[in-house]
Amino acid sequence: MTYLEYSFNNNGNRVDARKTLENIILSMAQNHYNKNNLVIFREENKKPYFNNENSLYFNGTHTSELFAAVMSDEYNVGIDAENIVKRDFFSIAEEYFYKSEIEYLKNTHKLEIDFFTIWTIKEAYIKMLGKTIFDIKNSIEVDLKERIIRNAENSFFSSFILDDSYIVSICCNNINTKDEVKLNIQDFNLNLIFTYPILPSIDINI
Repeated sequence: MTYLEYSFNNNGNRVDARKTLENIILSMAQNHYNKNNLVIFREENKKPYFNNENSLYFNGTHTSELFAAVMSDEYNVGIDAENIVKRDFFSIAEEYFYKSEIEYLKNTHKLEIDFFTIWTIKEAYIKMLGKTIFDIKNSIEVDLKERIIRNAENSFFSSFILDDSYIVSICCNNINTKDEVKLNIQDFNLNLIFTYPILPSIDINI
């Protein structure tokens, strides 16, 4: 099973923010997988892992007051979240996006949501691989018109809108598209807006 959870906190400095995110991750390991006394380390590329547990994969993200994490005992995972706010969208897109993605954004009626959907999908993917923001360029290609993602074999993606204020995207690797992807999400505030290549089986904590 793969779990997606989040919380809100106004921690302003980097140390407190990291601690908040680590507490979410450790709580998920304990509550969902009965794993205790885990220690989070980071690889040279900053990707986190449990130093004393190799059967769980996890990743976390923080933006504004939102902290979110994904954890799985089946797949390598990545996550990214962004606050839906005004940005210089096309300057960023020209730097990191494919021409096809830029053309789509020029014609969409929901620029903010579509931009951050593309961005968070890309960043979740590279975080799963342990790469950096500079590797977003020339990675996967997100086609929101056809609802497909190119250059991402054996990977699964889902994007959610949270409280009409955040886009949260996750990526899972080494999936078999003939198998069911089971995803447990925290509550009804996470609304699915995109998934590829299959629909997940979603359980909601209530």
